[in-house]
Amino acid sequence: MSDASSTGGNRPSRGSGSFTVHLADELEVYFNEVAHGRPVGFVASPKWKPPTDVYETADALVVHMDIAGMHSEDFRVELADGILTISGERVPRREGKRHYHAMEVQIGPFERRLRLPVPVDPESIRASYEAGFLEVRLHKLPPRLSGPQSVKVE
Repeated sequence: MSDASSTGGNRPSRGSGSFTVHLADELEVYFNEVAHGRPVGFVASPKWKPPTDVYETADALVVHMDIAGMHSEDFRVELADGILTISGERVPRREGKRHYHAMEVQIGPFERRLRLPVPVDPESIRASYEAGFLEVRLHKLPPRLSGPQSVKVE
């Protein structure tokens, strides 16, 4: 995932570990998605992207992906450096030779990479797949105190 071919160029990577995000990709996402009214935070990928909702509850961050025709073992869910990656491959059903009149169901490898908008406990990640929907839940960490702090000097 972190090789230059995954982003279509030889951009220098930033980040550490086995997962990297390219600055040019991030900028493209922010400019294109803000301009077109789509949610900000999804990181560009050359693979197809299943429709995905991301929302918060009082204590969790939830990622809800609409992706029918899969099995739970067909997904790879990883969290590294504040980026959640959900990937896999939807294979075509084999029913002999076909003559399509319409083809809207995407097949092949897919990937969604999402920079998490709130701090989460990486140990809390849970994923489930039911009725064509993949759900990933992560417990949010309590907010840190922010703003000016003062201390009495003794």
